[in-house]
Amino acid sequence: MKFSFPTARLIGLRHNVAVRAMSGAFALRVGITIANLGLVTLAARMLSGHDFGTYSMLFSAAGLLSVVATLGQQIFITRSWSEFSSAGDQQTLKGAMTFTALASLAGVILVGLPFFVWFLAQHDAALTVAATLYLICYSLMLTSAHLARGAVGVWVGDGLTYLPVALCPMAYLAVCYVLGFPIEIYRIFLCMAAASSITVIIQMTLLRRRVRAQFPEIGQSGSRFEFGTWIARSTKLWISSGLEAANQYADVVIIGYLMSPTIAGAYFVTTRIANAFATATGAVYIFSTRHFPNLYYNRQYRQLDSLLDSVALITLAIVTAGLVVVIGGGHWILLAFNADYVPYYGALALLTIGTAAVAAAGPSGSILMLTGHEGTYLTIVGGTFLMRAVGFFVLIPMFGITGAVAATTISFVTLALLLRGAAKSMAGIDGSVLRLLTRLRRDPVSLRPE
Repeated sequence: MKFSFPTARLIGLRHNVAVRAMSGAFALRVGITIANLGLVTLAARMLSGHDFGTYSMLFSAAGLLSVVATLGQQIFITRSWSEFSSAGDQQTLKGAMTFTALASLAGVILVGLPFFVWFLAQHDAALTVAATLYLICYSLMLTSAHLARGAVGVWVGDGLTYLPVALCPMAYLAVCYVLGFPIEIYRIFLCMAAASSITVIIQMTLLRRRVRAQFPEIGQSGSRFEFGTWIARSTKLWISSGLEAANQYADVVIIGYLMSPTIAGAYFVTTRIANAFATATGAVYIFSTRHFPNLYYNRQYRQLDSLLDSVALITLAIVTAGLVVVIGGGHWILLAFNADYVPYYGALALLTIGTAAVAAAGPSGSILMLTGHEGTYLTIVGGTFLMRAVGFFVLIPMFGITGAVAATTISFVTLALLLRGAAKSMAGIDGSVLRLLTRLRRDPVSLRPE
C-alpha cells in the first residue's frame, strides 16, 4: 500500500470545514482528558493507597449506576431530535422530550434510592449523601448533555458537561494542599454533584431557547406519544448503555471485591491512562454522532461517506500517536501518578492495545444504535461483557491483576471486531479505520487531498 495517499489526505484535510470543526471538538476533548487525568493524579498523590482505592471504587460504582439511571434516554433523545426535527414534526418531538424528562426522573429515583439505602449500611451518612447526589445529578446531566450536543453544539454538550465536573474537585484538592487541610472524600463527590447540577440548569436553559427558536409554537402545540415504540427502543438502548458503562466502570469494583481497594486503585490508574488517547478519539465520536443522524435521515449519503473517511483518517492518526506515547513513555507516566504504580507498566501496555482496538472501531456502535439495530449492538456488548466478567473470576484468582488485564484486552479486541463487522453487514456502513483500506483498493485517488 502507498501511504503517501492517506498522508497527503491528512494534510489536505486542514481545508475541510467539517474537519476544522472536528479539530475544535478534538481540542475540547484533549482538555477534558487532561483535566480528568489531573484529578486522578492529585487524588492518587494526596490520598493514601486505601483511601484512593475506596474513592476509585465508589467513583466507578456511581458512574456505572448513573448511566443505568438514564434508562437509555441519552441515545434515544439524540436520535429523536434528529429524526423529528428534520421532519418538522414538533408534536412528536415535544412528546419525545416529555417522555425523556419523565423517564430520566424515574430512573434517578429507582436507582438512587436503593443505592442510598445500600451504601448507608456500609459507610457514614455524609459520604452516602454526597455519592448519591453525584449519581443523581450526573445521570441527569448525561441526558441533557446528549441532547445539547445535537441541538445546540459540542461546546455546550460536552465542554459544560465534563470540564466543570473535573475542575471543581481539582480546585478543592488544590486548596487542601495549599492550606494543609485534611481531604474528605465526601467533599470531592459534593464538588462533582454541584458542578453537574449547575451544568444541567445551564444546558436546559440553552436547549429551551434552541427549541423555541426552531419551533416557535411548540409551547402551544399538543404532544404526540408513541409509548410502545419508545419504551421498546429505550429498553434496548438502556441495556446497551448499561453494559457499555459496565465495560468502563465495573472492572474496578470487581477487582476491589476480589482483591483489595489498594489494588483496585492501581488498576483504576492504569485504565485511566490506557483510555486517555482513546478518550481523545471521543472528540471524533462526539462530532460524528452529532452530524451522522442528520446526514443519514436526510439521505445525504455522499456527505456521510466523506465524513466517515475524515473520521477514520483522524482516528488512525490519534490511535497511532497514542500507542507511541503510552507504550513508549508508560514508566514515566505511571511515576507521575505515584511511584508505587510503576510496576504495573506491563498491565498498562496490554490495556493500551485493547483500548486502541476499540478506538479504531470508530463510531461503529453508534451507527448500529442510530440506524435501528439496537438489538445487535446489545447482543455484542452483552456478550463481550460476559466474556470479560467470566475472565475476571477465572483469571484474577490465578494471575492477579495480570489476569484482569488479559481478560479486558481480549474482550476489547473482540468487541471492536464484532462492532465493525455488524455495522458493515447490517447498516452497510464501515465506521472503522479499516474503511481506508477498502477505499484505497477501490479508488486510491479518492484519498488524495481535494
